[in-house]
Amino acid sequence: MVLVPPLFDFPPLAARTRMLESSYNLLFGKLPLRCLFDDYFEDAKNVSGPLDSNTKETIIGNALFRLQSDIDDPHTFADLFVSSSDPVLLMRACAYYPKYGLGAFGIFSVLQKKRVSSEDYGVIGLRYGSSNLSVGATLMPYSLRDEFPKSAWLVSKIGRLTVGVQFDPKFEKKDDARYRNLKNWNYAIGYGLRTGSPLSPSFNFGLELAQNSQFIASFYQHGVVQRRVICVCASAFCL
Repeated sequence: MVLVPPLFDFPPLAARTRMLESSYNLLFGKLPLRCLFDDYFEDAKNVSGPLDSNTKETIIGNALFRLQSDIDDPHTFADLFVSSSDPVLLMRACAYYPKYGLGAFGIFSVLQKKRVSSEDYGVIGLRYGSSNLSVGATLMPYSLRDEFPKSAWLVSKIGRLTVGVQFDPKFEKKDDARYRNLKNWNYAIGYGLRTGSPLSPSFNFGLELAQNSQFIASFYQHGVVQRRVICVCASAFCL
């Protein structure tokens, strides 16, 4: 099933949670592409309709409750995500101060069926952002000694050109080995046009070297077609 994107529902879904994401993933088109498929596509089994009482298939239900003091500022908020799957209860919060360009955020699994890794206990992050620079890092409070940081990024923008590097340690455990392993570093360069309105077209083209072994090229284009609708009304009166 394909759901029509809510173009007139501003701010867009990706903008509402962008402060919880790495700017590396955001500026090189990873977040819009993920939201395109995760938010606008649903499996047929999740569509509401008549259910067979004899079926053994488990229906997954989700609910999101969001608290945002300023409707024009989606970057400072708190929300609760409730699901019948794992995690059962997820809490997220973010505070951003545009005057100083500083922000802090946290993601915590309040209720979870099974905690396997340190990330299941929570992730916190700090970030600084301006019109031309973004730098930040995330960490896991329950494993500061072994896995610090969880990730880090540095992105710079000059005109329509964007370059960035991200440290995403998935290999090695010791600190020295983690930093020296080239598979834990990703590099990207992108060119694109972005606007602040969902009614304006935009595009992004990116090239990325990931894990020192994958060369990825991506292109994301957002297009809007505006149509003029003419309504003709006629009335008749009978005496």
